[in-house]
Amino acid sequence: MIMTKDIKLNKNSAKTQQIMQDNPDLFYEFVRQLLIAQAQVAAGRIEPYKFG
Repeated sequence: MIMTKDIKLNKNSAKTQQIMQDNPDLFYEFVRQLLIAQAQVAAGRIEPYKFG
């Protein structure tokens, strides 16, 4: 039986691999943080930055 969490990890791993192949000049950690940030935006877990 495949768990939902495992499916998400496999999907994210495949997405990360594809991004890394398409952009070999990017660091893995940058791509990982980018995907995390996109997921946070999609989940509504952001707040506006207040300058000054």
